[in-house]
Amino acid sequence: MKNWFVSQRGAYFFLLLGIGLMLLFVALERHFPRADQLETASGRVTWSRAAQGGLYFTLGGEERQFVVFVKGDADQRLRLAIQDAEAYPIKVRFHPEQVSSPSFLPGRFYAVYGVSVGGKEVSSLAVVQGSYRRDNLVALAMGVLFAAYGGRRVWNLRNAASGAPADRYRRPR
Repeated sequence: MKNWFVSQRGAYFFLLLGIGLMLLFVALERHFPRADQLETASGRVTWSRAAQGGLYFTLGGEERQFVVFVKGDADQRLRLAIQDAEAYPIKVRFHPEQVSSPSFLPGRFYAVYGVSVGGKEVSSLAVVQGSYRRDNLVALAMGVLFAAYGGRRVWNLRNAASGAPADRYRRPR
């Protein structure tokens, strides 16, 4: 079974891979919080550490710890604002149910979806969501391509098995 991807099994593999990627896109979009679900915390940054695709930090007077992921901060405005927020008060917006616990740091970290420093908004939920959506659209595009390719191959293989004429756009070998 050296070339399994040219058989019927391969055709169904590509079709199901495409459907799976499209479902992944839907799941990622539904997982993103709405503005009314976000809570606010404020204070001065007392500790920060850039590691493993994000900036981890704590605010003075706040028990919770926070993280800004690289994926949601494509232009690095959030990370720069947080690093500069030792002198200015900062206000972060986060979802209380989206918590991560990295293995390299103790504690639980809440994902940040908006930051304002000194009363000026640095980044909003819409900007962060746009950064995530750009990346998620890649999964959708790949899903559509794989599903179309797999569906066409399944269609051609079924027609060939039933004795129907082959796809008219296909060149004979």
